[in-house]
Amino acid sequence: MLTASKAFRGLLLGAFFLQWTSHGLRAMDDETAKTIADLKAQVQTLIEEVKKIKNQDRGSPPVTRLRTPSEEPANPTIIPPHPIGYTPFLPSKTSSPPKKNPFLSPESKEQPTMEQTVEGTTEFAPRSEQQPSMDLPMVDISEKGMIFRSKDNHHLIRLGGLLQLDDRQFVDPGTTDMSKFLVRRARPYASGYFYDDWEYRFAPEFALSSPNATSYSTTIADAFINFDTVEEIQVQAGKFTVPVGLEMLTPVAFIPFAERSLTSNLIPNRDLGVMAHGIVFSEKLSWAAMVGSGSRNDTVQSGLDYGTGPVGYFRLFCQPFRDEPEVPEELHGLHLGVGGSIGWQTENRSISSSNLFQNYSTDGGNTFLSFPNGLGVQGEVWRISPQLYYNNGPVSVWGEFTAEQQGVNTAGIYGSSGGGFTNYQTTAWDVEVDWVITGEPCSLGGVVPQRPLDFSSGDIGAWELAFRYDGLAAGANMFRPVSEGGMGISQTSNATGVNGASLALNWYPNRIIRLGVTVEYNAFTGGGAPNTVVENNELGFITRLQLFY
Repeated sequence: MLTASKAFRGLLLGAFFLQWTSHGLRAMDDETAKTIADLKAQVQTLIEEVKKIKNQDRGSPPVTRLRTPSEEPANPTIIPPHPIGYTPFLPSKTSSPPKKNPFLSPESKEQPTMEQTVEGTTEFAPRSEQQPSMDLPMVDISEKGMIFRSKDNHHLIRLGGLLQLDDRQFVDPGTTDMSKFLVRRARPYASGYFYDDWEYRFAPEFALSSPNATSYSTTIADAFINFDTVEEIQVQAGKFTVPVGLEMLTPVAFIPFAERSLTSNLIPNRDLGVMAHGIVFSEKLSWAAMVGSGSRNDTVQSGLDYGTGPVGYFRLFCQPFRDEPEVPEELHGLHLGVGGSIGWQTENRSISSSNLFQNYSTDGGNTFLSFPNGLGVQGEVWRISPQLYYNNGPVSVWGEFTAEQQGVNTAGIYGSSGGGFTNYQTTAWDVEVDWVITGEPCSLGGVVPQRPLDFSSGDIGAWELAFRYDGLAAGANMFRPVSEGGMGISQTSNATGVNGASLALNWYPNRIIRLGVTVEYNAFTGGGAPNTVVENNELGFITRLQLFY
């Protein structure tokens, strides 16, 4: 197609030619002269129109064009994204184009999805090399978030947030503060990339930093930069979720229950450090290795270096039968993994024990075991967490076992004498079954309704039912007297073990809103002291309204 300037020059030449030839045609008959006059008038009209177009091009901003139509993925609810930062789960097999597929639609790269995760969100967007022929809007506001792009798509920022509002009611509670209304999470975020390969994410938290926090606080949940030039090996630095536990790496927005299982008591949530990670072997294996400053378990209010020594983290997660035609299709959804950590910590008596240890909490978010004041870290710390996950259509099953050993120094415990170096061991496990009743794919990334709520058409959104059975056993050394080499924790005001069962029903009217009810029961071993959480077994009803944008 000719540009406006080329068309203008062509019409000027045509007008000049007609003007010149008209002088030589005066001798022709009146009919011919009239025809020429009409042609001149038409050319003059065209010239005026071209001038108007040129003036508009010079003085007016360009009109935003619609996106180029592209082929929709085979399954719109499971889409292989390119997430920001570490990819703890392998891409979905249902539609798995390569990372730099130029035909991948913008929608398939920008919606929260099933298989890729960053804590509290799942966000990603097409790189410029993935969309060479796309005319993407520089500002895009939709149900998938608010996205700002550079014109060449080499730079992007995405804004969104997670809000969780809870009503927690317990039957025959041991303390008066167990039943309450609360804001569980209020977490806005900004994420994206610059120069294609440099990814970033920043997410503050304005609500509770842990399940058993007793007051609201402001802290940084995520603050990291990830260099992603090749999928096989990437480097990430900052504060982020450590690569150990399966459930801990699953986004809180996508956990079917109100809180994570008892295994989360043994795994750090966030740490500050540097991590190398990637996906190899035809996307069958995800690997990660991290060096962190050391962090207490199950809280986002961590990441400060207290000078106790670094901790190394690792994780391998594989899908061994992925894309194997000789293996039955039913086994393709089997995932196996193992994560862990190891470190050597030195005693630092100037650090409060509340910054080194996180009290254990139930499935309902109530403290059932408290670490003594004055306890310090010293010696070896390690964790190991084998994990299994299987999904097939609307059903998924997972299991996880976690063991932790922590070296401690009890000499500073208040009201005790004769303490010194010792250690404790704790083990925990959980098994979960998840079923999406309305038939949407069930996965670690949550549920996206295929038919959002619409009263006119009778669509009801998506419905999910999940069951969990879990347990935790604290080591006997935690309850021995300090003078006998133990930690001196009371067996009556604390539980020595817990077995729990949870049932959750969730409704997703659309991809942004979720309304859920979790019924959880925790049976304590030990405990029984009056006016404590462990006075009676815990039976709770937790109702949650969630907005994830």
